[in-house]
Amino acid sequence: MKHAHFGHQDKILLLQHGCTDLLTLAQRRGAPLHKLLAGTRIFEQDLHKPHGRLHHADWLKLLHNSQQHLNSPELPFLLGSALLHNHYISLCQTVLHAENLSQALRQLYYFRHQLFPSIYVQLCRQPQHLVLEFHSGIALGPQYSSCISIVLSLLLNLIKQQLGNTEGVSVQLQHDTATAVQSQLHWGCEVVANQACNSLHIALPKLQLPFHTADKEKCTAALRTCRQLNRILPRQRGLLERIYRLQRRALPQLLSLEQVAQQLDISVNTLKRQLKQQKTNFAQQLDAIRRDAARQLLQQGHYSNRQLAIRLGYSDEHNFRRAFKRWTGLLPSNFKSLLNSPSL
Repeated sequence: MKHAHFGHQDKILLLQHGCTDLLTLAQRRGAPLHKLLAGTRIFEQDLHKPHGRLHHADWLKLLHNSQQHLNSPELPFLLGSALLHNHYISLCQTVLHAENLSQALRQLYYFRHQLFPSIYVQLCRQPQHLVLEFHSGIALGPQYSSCISIVLSLLLNLIKQQLGNTEGVSVQLQHDTATAVQSQLHWGCEVVANQACNSLHIALPKLQLPFHTADKEKCTAALRTCRQLNRILPRQRGLLERIYRLQRRALPQLLSLEQVAQQLDISVNTLKRQLKQQKTNFAQQLDAIRRDAARQLLQQGHYSNRQLAIRLGYSDEHNFRRAFKRWTGLLPSNFKSLLNSPSL
């Protein structure tokens, strides 16, 4: 069965799953509602509909308007916390009443399309940590860093509330040092700037610690609501995520443009056009897939350059080393040394 992918003009977000929380936070800080809704297709009366939906483009416009009128850098951090404690979001009620962090993350991963459909996660298990790498399933433009901050704020607030501290937890951000410092103040954990991707690192023992508000009955009831909500919000994925997952499964043999279009059940010209709308192209997507796979393989084990080249579909070690240097500015051996550094 082929699963459709969504774009910016599809109504795949519930107004009650972030939009109303954002508007409430912005209005409390003095932003008028009509200015926040300017340029969107959302009307005030829509905000009170239980299952009212909005286009993803409108969500990004709301984020832009809120930041423009408030100039409030802490807004994404506050929104992540507000979402976690929203009693009308069944997914958040599920994770709050989960048995432990491991169970909470599994539910978030499975039902994330109900809250964060534009962000997808690659899981990487290291000897001492579980690493969650965050990627965008559709182009998020200037709001990308805000969207990542919202997701991370929800997760880190969950950890602090349920486990009492963020020991054994760290964040790596693509953002600059100033943004990382501000993030560290809000999250209360180590934040490293200028990294290859946005990721959350959780010490493995922390995953099994019991949650403070664990409640099996409430968790089961919330899960039931999440499953019912799937009838309204199907598990669609963004175009970039669909391509990413297709290609990762195909490694070391990458799919051609024609093969990917066939898998997505669209024409080659339609795929090219949709990628252009996402501000990317097929070659850039292939390069990113190999880059992320190389970094994750190096994090997971001790692979030689020859083994990595074979697993990534390169003809020889030289081509792989040259590509890795272009991606990271480092040779694979130097990257491995950094991974083993105590500061990381």
